[in-house]
Amino acid sequence: MSKMSREELVQHLTPPPGITMPPYPAKRDKIYRLSLILLGIGVAAEGISGIAGLVGAQFWIQGGISVVLIVSGWTFLVWLKQWRWTVRMMVVLGFILWPFWPLGAWALSLAASAIMAAKETHCFHFWAGRVIPWYTLALGVFFIAHLSQPYLGIVWLGLAALWISLAAGRSKLPLFEV
Repeated sequence: MSKMSREELVQHLTPPPGITMPPYPAKRDKIYRLSLILLGIGVAAEGISGIAGLVGAQFWIQGGISVVLIVSGWTFLVWLKQWRWTVRMMVVLGFILWPFWPLGAWALSLAASAIMAAKETHCFHFWAGRVIPWYTLALGVFFIAHLSQPYLGIVWLGLAALWISLAAGRSKLPLFEV
C-alpha cells in the first residue's frame, strides 16, 4: 500500500458530490476487517481440506465462507449503492445456492469477493487486491477444468495468502467512519 497522508485519507472517505451514504460507524469497519481475516482463514481451510481429500469438510467450509462473505458484503464500504447491492445480492445468492449447486455458489461468492478486493486496491493500493480478481478467475478455470483435488487445494492456499495479506494491510489503516 502506498502511504496516504491523513488529509488524503479523510478526503478519500468523503463521499463524492451527489452521493449520500448511510452511516458507517467504526464498529462496522471492525466487523468488515474481521470478516476479511476470517475469509482468509476459511479459504486456507478449504485448501488444506482439498489437499487432504476431505470433500465433506470442504462442503461445510464453503458454507462457512459463504456466511463470512455475507458479513463482509453487508459491511463493505463503497460509495455507489449499485455496487453495494450487487455484492450483497451475489453473496446472499452464493449462500442460498451452496447446498444445491456448490460450483454456482462458488462462482457468485468468489466474484463478489474479487469485487471487494478490487475496490480495496482502487482505494488503498494493496498489491494483493490487484492479484485477487485474476487469481480468482484462474481458480474458476481450474474448477471447470476439474484440476485434481490436491493441486486445487494448493491453489486455494495461494488465494488464502492473498486475502490474509490484503486483510493485514487493511488492518493497518485507521478505522473508517462515515
